[in-house]
Amino acid sequence: MTLARRTFAFTLALLPLAAVSRQAVAENLPTTIRFGDVGFGLANPFGQGLLSIADAKGFIAKEFEGTPVKLQFNYFTGTGPAINEALSNGQLDVVSYGSVPNVIGKANGLPTRLLLAYGGTNMFGGARTDLDIKSITDLKGKRVTLQKATILHWGLIRALQEAGLSEKDVTIVDLKTADQLAAIASKSVDVVFGPSFILPLKEKGLIQLFYRSKDLGPRGSGFGGILSTNAFATQYPEATQRIVRGILRAAKFIAKEENRDEVFQIWSRNGTSAESYKQEFDGIALKEAYNPLIDDFALARYRSVIAFNREQKLIRNDVDLAKWIDTSFLDRGLKDTGLEKFWPKRQETGAEIN
Repeated sequence: MTLARRTFAFTLALLPLAAVSRQAVAENLPTTIRFGDVGFGLANPFGQGLLSIADAKGFIAKEFEGTPVKLQFNYFTGTGPAINEALSNGQLDVVSYGSVPNVIGKANGLPTRLLLAYGGTNMFGGARTDLDIKSITDLKGKRVTLQKATILHWGLIRALQEAGLSEKDVTIVDLKTADQLAAIASKSVDVVFGPSFILPLKEKGLIQLFYRSKDLGPRGSGFGGILSTNAFATQYPEATQRIVRGILRAAKFIAKEENRDEVFQIWSRNGTSAESYKQEFDGIALKEAYNPLIDDFALARYRSVIAFNREQKLIRNDVDLAKWIDTSFLDRGLKDTGLEKFWPKRQETGAEIN
């Protein structure tokens, strides 16, 4: 082949790439999108919720097919506080984490906007097997480990209040996940309070479960949101819209009962068995648990977390929900995917609006 022909062939080979690059420039797409989620489990960190399903099933990746955009998914074992730190260092663009830390981040000046809800987090109380703890009322005078400034902290206080107790009735030992598990195993604490990552401890005979947040109904479960930075949503509105569409498709996938076992298998990548997830969600519809709407119920719970953070002196500045929440991407995403009526809107109590 002559030099002229080789040059011509090389030019032809570059044409599709050039076309993709021009498309990305025309639509103002980023080169890389950095996602952050809470890393659950005892094995490799992996999420339990909408973002991890969107990652595993490629729902967001499909939205960027034919573009050079790269997606990076990061799962933080340091949970919400670690995500806030990464956001403050400019290391993330879109995040999914609990309402307590994302309210703290917003109140302390993190430039985020709340795009959609990520659903609920079931919480459990597990006591040492050598202790006679049968309910929350038996926690008076006990040492309870969890990570403060997280949705679990809020959940424990809510459970204590429902039982007629207060935070003063227990000693909270503030530890990260791995240290919590070591503490309960060594009997240096009496109770571990957490999400599904504590269920394997029951399988190993280290704890007995005495509390499930689902017993309180929707108001008992933890909750949070999926947020973007202001800079990302402002500079890349089309990319933000594609992300929201992908997450909504993940939420629809989770909601379908025929996908229930596959969802649990995907989440089990973090070391929590699929069987544990079956126990966790026994009697709970995933469509209800992972409702992404920012409705009256979601707003009421966010207001309760803002009040909780102020009571705990975790924040000094108030958070204006009306200015923080941006439902424009959610509203358009629901229309784009034909899901406007897929999830029922809920009243402040959690009851569906007829």
